[in-house]
Formats: sequence, C-alpha cells, structure tokens
Amino acid sequence: MTLGALESAVMRVCWEVQAPVTVRAVLDRLNEGRERPLAYTTVMTVMTRLTEKRLLARAIQGRGYAYTAAVADEAAIAVREVLRAHGDAAVAHFAAEASLDPQLRDRLRRLLEQSP
Repeated sequence: MTLGALESAVMRVCWEVQAPVTVRAVLDRLNEGRERPLAYTTVMTVMTRLTEKRLLARAIQGRGYAYTAAVADEAAIAVREVLRAHGDAAVAHFAAEASLDPQLRDRLRRLLEQSP
C-alpha cells in the first residue's frame, strides 16, 4: 500500500499531533502556507479512506469524528505492505530470526499484531 502525497501529509499531521484530531484541525494544518487551500471535503474524503485502510481510527466527537493514527509510523505501513505481498509466514520468519535485534524483533511482533 503506497500512500499518495495527500494521504502521507494527513498521516504526518496525525502522527505529529498524537491526539484525536478533527478534519477541520487537519485541514487547517495542511493549509498553512498553501497558495491554493485544500477543500474540507477533500481532506474528509482522504481521512475516510485512511480509516477504511485501517491507518486511522475514528470516534464520534460531537456531530463529527475525531481521528487518531492507528499505526505507529511509516514503518508500520511498510510491514502491512510486506504482509499483503508475502504473507504472514515471511514476516513471522523475520520476527523469529535469532540475529535480529531484540528491540526490533519486539517492534516487528507488535506491528504484526496491529496488522489487519
């Protein structure tokens, strides 16, 4: 799963904020310094699609939603891509590899547990 430029920008905002964020808040951050501002509906659509891809989680807040990153960082997205392309067995092999740094192995296991 490769993210488009706007999807990546939305994810970066969510990772930076590290708290539930509304579409309006993301839109405002993305439009800072832009010559042509993005439309609210454009950002809302991107965030909905990221939720469908299970990269964002959302919860009802007032009349709308608040979104949080459902993956820790871009590495988690890369692991999900490897899972889709090569299956659980290939990634599990790397997670079990004895020569792998224990912290990295633990992180990979956590990422595997997060994957859809």
